[in-house]
Amino acid sequence: MNREELKRRIRRILSSLIKLAAAMIALAALDAMFGGMKLETFGLLLDTSEIMGGVRLLAIIYYGYWILKDSLFFLDLLSDILARKFGLGEKGNLRRAGLDFLYLLSTALAWFGLSPFFRLLPDMVIRVISVLFILISLLFVYDLVKTVYSMLKISFESLVETLSELLGRELARRSGEEEEKVDLTHDKVKKG
Repeated sequence: MNREELKRRIRRILSSLIKLAAAMIALAALDAMFGGMKLETFGLLLDTSEIMGGVRLLAIIYYGYWILKDSLFFLDLLSDILARKFGLGEKGNLRRAGLDFLYLLSTALAWFGLSPFFRLLPDMVIRVISVLFILISLLFVYDLVKTVYSMLKISFESLVETLSELLGRELARRSGEEEEKVDLTHDKVKKG
């Protein structure tokens, strides 16, 4: 991997992000100006908001493809670097956590891109689709948390061990003080 290849990928991610943001802003502005107008094309009566929603979805798919493609490359590179730097052994968990995050982002973009079309569907179908998106998102969040936990499990277990040892010493110290008080009181009774 040479430096020119890295520059090309970085340039493509940044330009795709900028183009996607510009397209979303332009489409939102056009939808605000012309939304609600009806156009008749090939005998179909279409709302301009539906057309803008379709164009929005196409922009998300096109630019999102390039963003995700190059992001996966950098995710692999980053997981290699972090695995070596922190001695995590295998990069698989880091890559999996990164993929879960990208999948969450993709799910959010899909929701954003498809949401204009939901107006065309009955309420019950919209609810079912919403629940499916939520369940898919929760699945990715669960897997992300589980993966991060498995990566940090050793550190977490060490932290739990240290805290329980400190609290155990404090309880033992307090328990020892109470036993001394009882013994001192008992000794006074014997002497008296």
